[in-house]
Amino acid sequence: MTVEVPTEKTEVKGLYGRLAEVVCRRAFSSPEALAYELSIAPSLAKIVAPEFIARVRGDRILDVGCGGGIISEFITNQLNATVIGIDPSPSQIRRVARRSRKSAGLLGVQARAEGIPFADNSFDSVVSSCAFKHWPDGHLGIAECLRVVRVGGVVIIVEIDGSSTRAEFWRFARKSRIPLGMRKAYVRFAMRTVVGVAPTNDELVNCIARSSDEFEVSVISNTPFHIAIITKSEQSTV
Repeated sequence: MTVEVPTEKTEVKGLYGRLAEVVCRRAFSSPEALAYELSIAPSLAKIVAPEFIARVRGDRILDVGCGGGIISEFITNQLNATVIGIDPSPSQIRRVARRSRKSAGLLGVQARAEGIPFADNSFDSVVSSCAFKHWPDGHLGIAECLRVVRVGGVVIIVEIDGSSTRAEFWRFARKSRIPLGMRKAYVRFAMRTVVGVAPTNDELVNCIARSSDEFEVSVISNTPFHIAIITKSEQSTV
């Protein structure tokens, strides 16, 4: 099945649109990475990590766009697995390296989703949390994830839903315990910038459909996120 869709969302107009493109289309700078790791990442991990744990297969896992490795470390420890995290930000990979001192199965490699530096069929599962919107070419990123996962393995992508509402973000901020003083700023920033470049459900479905027929996309209940689960088959076209 082939569905032709653009690899990026239409550019959001105005000042906030330009800010969204700056923030979401490149690797984080060191100050941005630090701010994210101290504020949003721990809260996000509380919601997302259990979704991965329930769905991953095998004990060799790749985390694409791993950030500082909070979720990678959680998976490593919970499943006694080997988890390799890749991220284009050198400061984030340094954080993964520090975490790996306490988690023997964790390793960080600086790399991008569009050029994963591993051989075909190297992993049992590939996961990615809120990184898809950062990929310059979503289709190529998915194709690379499918290339490096074994037949019968899964690619699991969690991302903000581009059609999320302010009310959904408020519920997430409360549920995930984003610091009280930061919630208003977080919701405002998310709605004005990140949502504008995140894929809607249909856009994510159409992008995945260019590489695979065996997938499902659903909403994570009571959150502004959706989750895609792609199973690699012999028929997957990458």
